[in-house]
Amino acid sequence: MENTYSNRGPHLIYEKLASYLNTAGVLLLIVLWSYAVFAKLADLELYKRQMVEQPFSPNIILVLTYLVPSLELLSATLLILNKHKLGLWISLVLLIGFTIYITLILSHVFPKVPCSCGGFISKMSWKNHLYFNMLLICFNIFCLYWFTKKERRLTGKE
Repeated sequence: MENTYSNRGPHLIYEKLASYLNTAGVLLLIVLWSYAVFAKLADLELYKRQMVEQPFSPNIILVLTYLVPSLELLSATLLILNKHKLGLWISLVLLIGFTIYITLILSHVFPKVPCSCGGFISKMSWKNHLYFNMLLICFNIFCLYWFTKKERRLTGKE
């Protein structure tokens, strides 16, 4: 009698590890976006002053001042409510947008501008902020991959 469990051993270990990593990634993004929204709302006047100092037109700044925290809150809420794919897509768009912005700052396209992230994140150097965002993007992409793979498995499309 062939032992099928031992043949699937490495696959089961991979699945379990990937599941833990996915859960950790989703929790990390929930904490990140919740913290970002809370930090902005905790000192709303500072956040608004920092946004006014951004190198964009006043109309764009006005939209971004309310759009960014709204999308952060929406992403965290969707992730909490198990609407993972939509929450992860919103999160990925935010992270990519922030990463492009940071890259432009580091490339001296924009003058040195204040970080309006709030809390400990605003204390990071731009370079460390870039590395942090790239790590978050990797987690985000992994989680999207994991949920897509899981969805395909459940619908029989894999």
